[in-house]
Amino acid sequence: MKRWIALLLTLAMCFALTACGGKTTEAPSNDEQPAQTDAAGKTITIALLPKTLSNPYFVAMQKFAEAAAASLSNDEYTVEIVCSAPPSEDGVNEQITMFESYLEKGVDGVLIVPCGTAEVVDTIKKANEKNVPVICLDTNADEGAEVAAFIGTNNYDGGFLAGQWTAENIDGQVAIITGTLGNQCHTDRNNGYIDGLEGASNVELVGDIQPCNGDQGTAMGIAENLLTAYPDLKCIYVTSDTGAMGAATAVQATGRDVKVIGFDGSPAGAQSIIDGGMTATVAQTPGVMAEEGVKALYEMIINGTAAEDMYTPCSMVTAENANDYLDWH
Repeated sequence: MKRWIALLLTLAMCFALTACGGKTTEAPSNDEQPAQTDAAGKTITIALLPKTLSNPYFVAMQKFAEAAAASLSNDEYTVEIVCSAPPSEDGVNEQITMFESYLEKGVDGVLIVPCGTAEVVDTIKKANEKNVPVICLDTNADEGAEVAAFIGTNNYDGGFLAGQWTAENIDGQVAIITGTLGNQCHTDRNNGYIDGLEGASNVELVGDIQPCNGDQGTAMGIAENLLTAYPDLKCIYVTSDTGAMGAATAVQATGRDVKVIGFDGSPAGAQSIIDGGMTATVAQTPGVMAEEGVKALYEMIINGTAAEDMYTPCSMVTAENANDYLDWH
Protein backbone atom coordinates (compact mmCIF):
# COMPACT_ATOMS: atom_id res chain seq x y z
CA MET A 1 0.00 0.00 0.00
CA LYS A 2 2.76 2.41 0.89
CA ARG A 3 4.48 1.56 -2.40
CA TRP A 4 1.31 2.51 -4.34
CA ILE A 5 1.06 5.79 -2.39
CA ALA A 6 4.73 6.61 -3.20
CA LEU A 7 4.20 5.82 -6.87
CA LEU A 8 1.13 8.05 -7.02
CA LEU A 9 3.04 10.93 -5.36
CA THR A 10 5.89 10.58 -7.88
CA LEU A 11 3.49 10.70 -10.81
CA ALA A 12 1.77 13.76 -9.35
CA MET A 13 5.08 15.63 -9.07
CA CYS A 14 5.92 14.89 -12.71
CA PHE A 15 2.57 16.28 -13.87
CA ALA A 16 3.11 19.36 -11.69
CA LEU A 17 6.54 20.07 -13.19
CA THR A 18 5.15 19.76 -16.71
CA ALA A 19 2.30 22.16 -15.95
CA CYS A 20 4.76 24.76 -14.53
CA GLY A 21 6.86 24.94 -17.74
CA GLY A 22 9.37 22.26 -17.24
CA LYS A 23 9.76 22.02 -21.08
CA THR A 24 13.21 23.26 -22.35
CA THR A 25 13.98 25.09 -25.64
CA GLU A 26 17.11 24.46 -27.71
CA ALA A 27 19.13 27.45 -29.00
CA PRO A 28 18.82 27.99 -32.78
CA SER A 29 21.63 26.68 -34.95
CA ASN A 30 23.98 29.06 -36.67
CA ASP A 31 21.98 28.64 -39.86
CA GLU A 32 18.90 29.96 -38.13
CA GLN A 33 20.51 33.14 -36.71
CA PRO A 34 19.11 36.46 -38.10
CA ALA A 35 21.16 37.88 -40.94
CA GLN A 36 23.40 40.80 -39.97
CA THR A 37 23.12 43.82 -42.31
CA ASP A 38 25.11 47.02 -42.72
CA ALA A 39 22.51 49.74 -42.21
CA ALA A 40 24.65 52.35 -43.96
CA GLY A 41 25.32 50.20 -47.06
CA LYS A 42 28.43 50.60 -49.18
CA THR A 43 30.07 54.02 -49.28
CA ILE A 44 31.07 55.44 -52.66
CA THR A 45 33.71 58.10 -52.11
CA ILE A 46 34.21 60.77 -54.76
CA ALA A 47 37.05 63.27 -54.44
CA LEU A 48 36.35 66.82 -55.63
CA LEU A 49 39.41 68.92 -56.42
CA PRO A 50 38.49 72.46 -57.53
CA LYS A 51 41.17 75.03 -58.32
CA THR A 52 40.53 76.84 -55.04
CA LEU A 53 37.79 77.44 -52.49
CA SER A 54 38.61 81.13 -52.17
CA ASN A 55 36.55 81.72 -55.32
CA PRO A 56 32.74 81.42 -54.75
CA TYR A 57 32.44 79.76 -58.15
CA PHE A 58 34.20 76.67 -56.84
CA VAL A 59 32.43 76.82 -53.48
CA ALA A 60 29.21 76.51 -55.50
CA MET A 61 30.63 73.40 -57.16
CA GLN A 62 31.23 71.80 -53.77
CA LYS A 63 27.73 72.69 -52.58
CA PHE A 64 26.01 71.27 -55.67
CA ALA A 65 28.21 68.16 -55.69
CA GLU A 66 27.31 67.41 -52.07
CA ALA A 67 23.61 67.92 -52.83
CA ALA A 68 23.84 65.56 -55.81
CA ALA A 69 25.61 62.95 -53.68
CA ALA A 70 22.89 63.16 -51.04
CA SER A 71 20.16 62.72 -53.66
CA LEU A 72 21.88 59.62 -55.09
CA SER A 73 22.43 57.95 -51.71
CA ASN A 74 20.05 55.11 -50.86
CA ASP A 75 19.75 52.03 -48.65
CA GLU A 76 22.35 50.21 -50.71
CA TYR A 77 24.87 52.99 -51.39
CA THR A 78 25.96 56.13 -49.58
CA VAL A 79 27.67 58.64 -51.88
CA GLU A 80 30.26 60.76 -50.08
CA ILE A 81 32.09 63.85 -51.36
CA VAL A 82 35.54 64.66 -50.00
CA CYS A 83 36.89 68.02 -51.12
CA SER A 84 40.28 69.74 -51.02
CA ALA A 85 41.69 72.73 -52.89
CA PRO A 86 44.76 74.98 -52.98
CA PRO A 87 44.50 78.48 -51.48
CA SER A 88 44.80 80.07 -54.94
CA GLU A 89 44.15 79.06 -58.55
CA ASP A 90 47.86 78.81 -59.38
CA GLY A 91 48.46 76.11 -56.73
CA VAL A 92 49.39 73.47 -59.30
CA ASN A 93 51.75 71.41 -57.13
CA GLU A 94 49.48 71.61 -54.09
CA GLN A 95 46.53 70.30 -56.07
CA ILE A 96 48.57 67.42 -57.48
CA THR A 97 49.70 66.48 -53.96
CA MET A 98 46.05 66.44 -52.82
CA PHE A 99 45.07 64.35 -55.85
CA GLU A 100 47.78 61.75 -55.18
CA SER A 101 46.85 61.65 -51.49
CA TYR A 102 43.25 60.79 -52.38
CA LEU A 103 44.45 58.01 -54.69
CA GLU A 104 46.55 56.56 -51.87
CA LYS A 105 43.55 56.64 -49.54
CA GLY A 106 41.48 54.75 -52.08
CA VAL A 107 38.70 56.95 -53.44
CA ASP A 108 36.29 55.48 -55.99
CA GLY A 109 36.30 58.41 -58.44
CA VAL A 110 37.73 61.90 -58.92
CA LEU A 111 36.23 65.18 -60.13
CA ILE A 112 38.94 67.77 -60.79
CA VAL A 113 39.23 71.30 -62.12
CA PRO A 114 42.93 71.23 -63.03
CA CYS A 115 45.10 74.14 -61.92
CA GLY A 116 47.70 72.89 -64.38
CA THR A 117 46.28 71.22 -67.47
CA ALA A 118 49.64 69.71 -68.50
CA GLU A 119 51.00 69.06 -65.01
CA VAL A 120 48.00 66.98 -63.93
CA VAL A 121 48.41 64.40 -66.72
CA ASP A 122 50.88 62.15 -64.88
CA THR A 123 48.64 61.94 -61.82
CA ILE A 124 45.63 61.08 -63.98
CA LYS A 125 47.76 58.26 -65.40
CA LYS A 126 48.25 56.99 -61.83
CA ALA A 127 44.48 57.05 -61.38
CA ASN A 128 44.12 55.11 -64.65
CA GLU A 129 46.50 52.45 -63.31
CA LYS A 130 44.32 52.11 -60.21
CA ASN A 131 41.12 52.01 -62.33
CA VAL A 132 39.86 55.16 -60.62
CA PRO A 133 37.75 57.15 -63.12
CA VAL A 134 38.58 60.85 -63.48
CA ILE A 135 36.21 63.49 -64.84
CA CYS A 136 37.44 67.04 -65.51
CA LEU A 137 35.04 69.86 -64.70
CA ASP A 138 35.25 73.38 -66.15
CA THR A 139 38.84 72.92 -67.38
CA ASN A 140 40.04 69.89 -69.33
CA ALA A 141 43.42 68.25 -68.88
CA ASP A 142 45.89 68.04 -71.73
CA GLU A 143 46.13 64.87 -73.79
CA GLY A 144 48.26 62.02 -72.54
CA ALA A 145 46.03 60.37 -69.94
CA GLU A 146 42.58 58.83 -70.00
CA VAL A 147 39.92 61.25 -68.79
CA ALA A 148 36.51 59.62 -68.53
CA ALA A 149 34.77 62.83 -69.62
CA PHE A 150 34.94 66.60 -69.68
CA ILE A 151 31.94 68.50 -68.33
CA GLY A 152 32.07 72.26 -68.54
CA THR A 153 31.73 75.45 -70.51
CA ASN A 154 33.18 75.82 -73.96
CA ASN A 155 35.42 78.64 -72.78
CA TYR A 156 36.35 79.75 -76.26
CA ASP A 157 32.68 80.15 -77.18
CA GLY A 158 32.03 82.06 -73.94
CA GLY A 159 34.92 84.42 -74.69
CA PHE A 160 33.70 84.83 -78.26
CA LEU A 161 30.25 85.78 -76.92
CA ALA A 162 31.85 88.46 -74.73
CA GLY A 163 33.91 89.73 -77.66
CA GLN A 164 30.83 90.04 -79.85
CA TRP A 165 28.98 91.89 -77.09
CA THR A 166 31.94 94.29 -76.76
CA ALA A 167 32.04 94.94 -80.51
CA GLU A 168 28.32 95.74 -80.45
CA ASN A 169 28.31 97.94 -77.35
CA ILE A 170 31.75 99.58 -76.96
CA ASP A 171 33.57 102.19 -79.03
CA GLY A 172 37.23 102.71 -78.21
CA GLN A 173 40.12 101.02 -76.41
CA VAL A 174 39.74 97.64 -74.71
CA ALA A 175 42.14 95.80 -72.37
CA ILE A 176 42.22 92.22 -71.07
CA ILE A 177 43.03 90.91 -67.58
CA THR A 178 43.26 87.12 -67.47
CA GLY A 179 43.20 84.56 -64.68
CA THR A 180 46.29 82.36 -64.64
CA LEU A 181 48.76 82.47 -67.54
CA GLY A 182 49.08 79.11 -69.23
CA ASN A 183 45.80 77.77 -67.86
CA GLN A 184 43.86 76.48 -70.82
CA CYS A 185 40.40 77.71 -69.80
CA HIS A 186 41.64 81.29 -69.41
CA THR A 187 43.65 81.00 -72.62
CA ASP A 188 40.48 79.90 -74.42
CA ARG A 189 38.51 82.78 -72.91
CA ASN A 190 41.18 85.22 -74.08
CA ASN A 191 41.39 83.77 -77.59
CA GLY A 192 37.62 83.59 -77.96
CA TYR A 193 37.28 87.20 -76.89
CA ILE A 194 39.95 88.42 -79.30
CA ASP A 195 38.34 86.50 -82.16
CA GLY A 196 34.95 87.92 -81.19
CA LEU A 197 36.40 91.41 -81.68
CA GLU A 198 37.75 90.55 -85.13
CA GLY A 199 36.54 92.90 -87.82
CA ALA A 200 35.19 95.47 -85.34
CA SER A 201 36.77 98.73 -86.49
CA ASN A 202 35.21 100.57 -83.54
CA VAL A 203 37.33 98.64 -80.99
CA GLU A 204 41.10 98.80 -80.35
CA LEU A 205 42.78 96.18 -78.15
CA VAL A 206 45.53 97.78 -76.03
CA GLY A 207 48.14 96.65 -73.49
CA ASP A 208 49.49 93.23 -72.60
CA ILE A 209 47.25 90.51 -71.22
CA GLN A 210 48.13 90.43 -67.52
CA PRO A 211 47.21 87.69 -64.99
CA CYS A 212 45.43 88.36 -61.70
CA ASN A 213 45.29 84.65 -60.70
CA GLY A 214 41.66 85.06 -59.70
CA ASP A 215 42.57 87.55 -56.98
CA GLN A 216 40.36 90.63 -56.62
CA GLY A 217 43.06 92.87 -55.16
CA THR A 218 45.57 91.95 -57.87
CA ALA A 219 43.00 92.67 -60.57
CA MET A 220 42.24 96.04 -58.99
CA GLY A 221 45.93 96.96 -59.08
CA ILE A 222 46.29 95.93 -62.74
CA ALA A 223 43.17 97.91 -63.65
CA GLU A 224 44.52 101.00 -61.88
CA ASN A 225 47.67 100.78 -63.98
CA LEU A 226 45.66 100.33 -67.18
CA LEU A 227 43.47 103.33 -66.38
CA THR A 228 46.58 105.44 -65.86
CA ALA A 229 48.36 104.18 -68.98
CA TYR A 230 45.32 104.54 -71.25
CA PRO A 231 43.28 107.70 -70.56
CA ASP A 232 40.91 106.76 -73.40
CA LEU A 233 40.27 103.22 -72.17
CA LYS A 234 36.58 102.27 -72.57
CA CYS A 235 36.37 98.63 -71.50
CA ILE A 236 38.20 96.01 -69.43
CA TYR A 237 37.50 92.33 -70.01
CA VAL A 238 38.45 90.03 -67.12
CA THR A 239 38.27 86.23 -67.37
CA SER A 240 36.67 85.81 -63.92
CA ASP A 241 34.03 87.67 -61.94
CA THR A 242 36.30 87.89 -58.90
CA GLY A 243 38.89 89.74 -60.95
CA ALA A 244 36.21 91.81 -62.70
CA MET A 245 34.88 93.10 -59.38
CA GLY A 246 38.39 94.25 -58.50
CA ALA A 247 38.67 96.05 -61.84
CA ALA A 248 35.24 97.62 -61.30
CA THR A 249 36.37 98.96 -57.92
CA ALA A 250 39.34 100.64 -59.61
CA VAL A 251 37.08 102.15 -62.29
CA GLN A 252 34.59 103.49 -59.74
CA ALA A 253 37.41 105.18 -57.83
CA THR A 254 38.27 107.23 -60.94
CA GLY A 255 34.69 108.16 -61.76
CA ARG A 256 35.34 107.31 -65.41
CA ASP A 257 32.88 105.59 -67.74
CA VAL A 258 34.79 102.37 -68.38
CA LYS A 259 32.78 99.19 -68.85
CA VAL A 260 33.91 96.03 -67.07
CA ILE A 261 33.02 92.56 -68.38
CA GLY A 262 33.56 89.47 -66.25
CA PHE A 263 33.27 85.74 -66.79
CA ASP A 264 31.43 83.29 -64.48
CA GLY A 265 27.92 84.64 -63.93
CA SER A 266 28.34 84.59 -60.16
CA PRO A 267 25.65 85.93 -57.79
CA ALA A 268 28.17 88.52 -56.59
CA GLY A 269 28.85 89.52 -60.18
CA ALA A 270 25.14 89.83 -60.90
CA GLN A 271 24.72 91.99 -57.80
CA SER A 272 27.65 94.15 -58.90
CA ILE A 273 25.92 94.70 -62.25
CA ILE A 274 22.70 95.67 -60.46
CA ASP A 275 24.66 98.05 -58.22
CA GLY A 276 26.43 99.71 -61.15
CA GLY A 277 29.88 98.15 -60.69
CA MET A 278 30.44 95.53 -63.37
CA THR A 279 28.71 96.02 -66.70
CA ALA A 280 28.27 92.43 -67.88
CA THR A 281 29.48 88.87 -67.39
CA VAL A 282 29.45 85.57 -69.23
CA ALA A 283 27.41 83.17 -67.10
CA GLN A 284 28.52 79.60 -66.59
CA THR A 285 26.73 76.86 -64.67
CA PRO A 286 29.14 75.37 -62.10
CA GLY A 287 26.24 73.75 -60.27
CA VAL A 288 25.21 71.83 -63.38
CA MET A 289 28.84 70.78 -63.97
CA ALA A 290 29.18 69.38 -60.46
CA GLU A 291 25.79 67.64 -60.46
CA GLU A 292 26.40 66.01 -63.83
CA GLY A 293 29.91 65.00 -62.77
CA VAL A 294 28.70 63.23 -59.63
CA LYS A 295 25.91 61.49 -61.55
CA ALA A 296 28.30 60.36 -64.29
CA LEU A 297 30.79 58.89 -61.80
CA TYR A 298 27.99 57.17 -59.90
CA GLU A 299 26.76 55.53 -63.08
CA MET A 300 30.29 54.47 -64.01
CA ILE A 301 31.06 53.01 -60.59
CA ILE A 302 27.71 51.32 -59.92
CA ASN A 303 26.42 50.41 -63.38
CA GLY A 304 29.51 50.53 -65.59
CA THR A 305 27.92 53.18 -67.81
CA ALA A 306 30.48 55.14 -69.83
CA ALA A 307 30.56 58.89 -69.21
CA GLU A 308 30.23 61.35 -72.08
CA ASP A 309 31.64 64.82 -72.67
CA MET A 310 29.16 67.61 -72.05
CA TYR A 311 29.27 71.34 -72.78
CA THR A 312 27.16 73.18 -70.23
CA PRO A 313 25.38 76.38 -71.38
CA CYS A 314 26.67 79.94 -71.07
CA SER A 315 24.92 83.25 -71.66
CA MET A 316 25.50 87.00 -71.44
CA VAL A 317 24.34 88.67 -68.22
CA THR A 318 23.63 92.41 -68.24
CA ALA A 319 21.48 94.82 -66.26
CA GLU A 320 18.43 93.50 -68.13
CA ASN A 321 18.64 89.96 -66.74
CA ALA A 322 21.01 90.17 -63.75
CA ASN A 323 18.20 89.44 -61.28
CA ASP A 324 17.94 85.94 -62.77
CA TYR A 325 21.54 85.21 -61.76
CA LEU A 326 21.50 86.09 -58.08
CA ASP A 327 21.79 82.35 -57.40
CA TRP A 328 24.26 79.93 -58.95
CA HIS A 329 22.98 77.74 -61.74
